[in-house]
Amino acid sequence: MDWLEDTIDRLFARKSSLDQSLILYLFIGVLAVVFATLITVSICVSWERLILMPDAQDSHFWAYLSWVPSKKSLLSIRILEFIRHYAVFVYGFLGIYFATTVFYRKRILQPITILEKSIEQIEQGNYQHPIYYNTYDEFEKTSAGLDHLRVTLQENQKKLHELYHDQKKVNAAFSHDLRTPLATIQNNLELMEAYFEQDRLSPETFDKAAGKIKNSINRLTSFSETMQQLQKLEDRPLHKTVLPLNQIEEHLLELRQHRPEKDLQIIKEYPKITASYDSDLINEVIENLLNNAYRFAKNTINITITLQEKLLIIYVKDDGPGFSKKELLTATEPYYSQNKNSHFGLGLTIAEALSQKHGGNLKIANSIDGGAIVSAVFALND
Repeated sequence: MDWLEDTIDRLFARKSSLDQSLILYLFIGVLAVVFATLITVSICVSWERLILMPDAQDSHFWAYLSWVPSKKSLLSIRILEFIRHYAVFVYGFLGIYFATTVFYRKRILQPITILEKSIEQIEQGNYQHPIYYNTYDEFEKTSAGLDHLRVTLQENQKKLHELYHDQKKVNAAFSHDLRTPLATIQNNLELMEAYFEQDRLSPETFDKAAGKIKNSINRLTSFSETMQQLQKLEDRPLHKTVLPLNQIEEHLLELRQHRPEKDLQIIKEYPKITASYDSDLINEVIENLLNNAYRFAKNTINITITLQEKLLIIYVKDDGPGFSKKELLTATEPYYSQNKNSHFGLGLTIAEALSQKHGGNLKIANSIDGGAIVSAVFALND
């Protein structure tokens, strides 16, 4: 009977909801009960006629009227009558039992088993296997919702992993840079203590050591402020409003008026439209990129604003020395550096974090004709 169950399930039941499938299974069960009952009644009636029919040799009318069935024949007739009267109830019970059993096994147990295995995979942290149950009933919607949850958990796990990796890099960077000021403070304190014990601590030596300690304390204070600033970026909300896109260009024109020491060229490659974006956030990214470009550009800075589908892309290019090979790999990491010839700094770190918060990213490279080029991408909404 498995082939019949599979045929019914494939042709009818899988294209209907659970209540419709149950009605279909019960309807088929009722048809089977009616068919089996009719066959059983027909067979019983035929047997009763054979039992009641007199011997064919005494087939005249008076012999038929005077014929008396035996006790064995009467018992057989009563059994056949009992079967005729109660067969419909027996077949009805069996039909309902069969229909509900097949319905439970095909439409309830099978998807529940699939969902249970999928939930076990999710509990074990395995989000790679998709959850798919191809039906038109409530379990398909449930499996689709569970698969959406799986994808969400997978994305959250990826974000947590990236956050953990980034935090680990930040901690390593700051731990590395904290060693120098702490070592400077310790060495100068030991020097002052040694000179004081030998009664050789002159005002010049004291001022020199105190100055180094003060500079190291200033660096530690800067580290603390940097950490606080990075934490504020993570907690900063996104405020998108529908504004004309040319407001970004107007902000750039205003910045150019306040900083005439370099030639800032603005190239616009987008239509006159409105979009939903966080103007303050994008302007802050632009200011950080321009501060970096003004610092290293010799004469000219080119900023290009373009629109690709629903992505706003801003390119900032300077004619400075460009990024070193090491900086191309680590320039956006929050290292603290006082090297004026380096593109390192917190500006690119902030710009990258804000771009990602706006659904985009930040990329750095060196231009073919020299100089550094930084691209910031932002996701826009109509």
